[in-house]
Formats: sequence, structure tokens, C-alpha cells
Amino acid sequence: MNEFKIARDLGANWLEAQIKNNGIIGDSIAGVTAYYKVPAALQVCGKTQQANRMIDWIRDFGLETNGDFGPRPKDELKNYWYTYYNSWVVVGAQRLGQFDVAQKGMNFIKKFWDKESGGFFSDVEKRDKYTYQDLWVVAGNGIAAIYTGELEIAKSVGNWMQKLMDLQPEYPEKLYSVFNKSKGLITEFKEDDIRFVMSANAERDQYFFHPGIATGFLSRLYLHTNEKKWLQLAKLYMLIAEKSSDYLWNTLRAGKVAWGNALLYRITKEKKYYDMAIRAGQNIISQQAKSGHWEMSSIDATAELVYWLDEVYQVTKH
Repeated sequence: MNEFKIARDLGANWLEAQIKNNGIIGDSIAGVTAYYKVPAALQVCGKTQQANRMIDWIRDFGLETNGDFGPRPKDELKNYWYTYYNSWVVVGAQRLGQFDVAQKGMNFIKKFWDKESGGFFSDVEKRDKYTYQDLWVVAGNGIAAIYTGELEIAKSVGNWMQKLMDLQPEYPEKLYSVFNKSKGLITEFKEDDIRFVMSANAERDQYFFHPGIATGFLSRLYLHTNEKKWLQLAKLYMLIAEKSSDYLWNTLRAGKVAWGNALLYRITKEKKYYDMAIRAGQNIISQQAKSGHWEMSSIDATAELVYWLDEVYQVTKH
């Protein structure tokens, strides 16, 4: 049997076992930070009954009147990745046909959209020229826009990513990932802050998911529009992963790299993308616990890695 399908299903079975009788997963304090990826992960594995029960719980207890999702721990109320949680719920609900939850959730995310730059503000309260806009947060919201048919927003995100790439001073050795309208690309920051840059020759933890989530979004945008400029930009964002040291390929942060390469292979049939998807996928499998979870029984990590393993499985030949 296919190793990616086996690992995917083992992880999904572990997730399913964590779901309570009322349809929620995790504890009441964690709220959205525990459940946000799970409906999408269960859906890709065919566990639609449990996935829909979770969306029902979210509709009844987690969906705020303004379209936000909760409950949310106090230490997560102002984080710059606030809407990243929301984007996963929107995608999961949309894939399940739970359009009311998806549309209300997307309407909330749209409040963070900066029509001028095309990106999304990484701040719960501020919306000015000094407010940062982060690649992975913008990409996540862009993916939600694609799934919910917000093509104007999705294309503006693509344009934002092109602008970000055009401003890169050291690419593909380094990928700077934060922008604001005051300074443009942010290249000055505390040396140990991993938020701002990923290096191809890294020997310590960094945000290795940046090329994966950017490529994944742009590949989906290409499939939606058939505009080749998005495919070319997707390939360009993956270039830093091609050049990266083994450190990247041995971390679970490279899960999105598996996804991005699987999509590029599906579109282009270029073998190098297949090989990178398989390499990243096998690294994920190598770190899976026998019970099916990843990272010390993490619901978050397990749900995401189940989702990416499914993407790799889809392009394998058996």
C-alpha cells in the first residue's frame, strides 16, 4: 500500500479519537487554536461525518456574530498570525459544503485586506502604512479567498507576492518575508527573530514553510485563472527550497514544501518537483509516532501534516 496514504490515515485516525462526543477537539481554553485545521484534515481522508460534526459545533459555539472564530486563549488575542487560524476553518468548511460558515469566516478575514498593497495586515487593530504584512499570513488568507471565490482578492495577493519577490535583495540565498507600506521589504530586525527571513543555508530553526505556502497559493491561483505568470512565480518561490541545506528537509516546518512541490508536479510534470514532494513527505512520515500523531500529541501539527500527506499521496502512482 502507498506509504503516504497509510501515514495520512493513521494520523487521521488519531485525530478522530481525540474528538469529544459533542464534536469538539482539544480543551475549551485552546478553542480555535486546537480545532482550526482538523475539519480540512478529516475531509481529505474521507472522515466527513466527524468533520461536519465539528463544523456544526463551530457554527453553534465558535462562530462569532462578526464572522470571527473562537474561543481563543488570552495569549492569542493579539498575535500577528491571528487570521491564519480563520483561514484554515474557512477552507475546511468550504470543502465540506458548509458555505454559511465559510462565507461568514471569509467576510471577517476581508476586514484585514489591504486593497492598496494587495496583502493582509498582520495586526488585530492597526491598519496603517507601518503595519506589517507577513508572507505566510497573506498566503493563508489568499488560499481562503481562492476557495470562497474571492478572485479579486486572490489576484491582489498574487500581485503582493510578485512585489515581495521583486524587492528581494539576496534571493534565492535569502527570502525576506515581511512588508509594510512605509518601508517596503523589512530587512532590518533583531538577528534572532525568525519572523523576517529564511536562509537557504540555515543551520537553525527558521520559517521553512514560506516557499511552500507561497508556491501552494500561487499554484492554486494559476489553476483558477490559467494565467502563466502565477505558475512562473510559484516556481520562483520554490527555488530557495531547491537550494536549501539538509536542515530544511529534516524539519516538520517543510510540510508545506511537500504540498507546494506536489502541486507544481501535478501542473508541470517536472520530475524535480515530484522528487522534492516525496523527499519532504518521507521526512514527515519518519517523524510520525506509532500512534499516528506528531510532535508530542499535537492536534495542530497532526492535522496539518495529515493534510499535506494527502497532497503528496495524490500525485503518487500507486
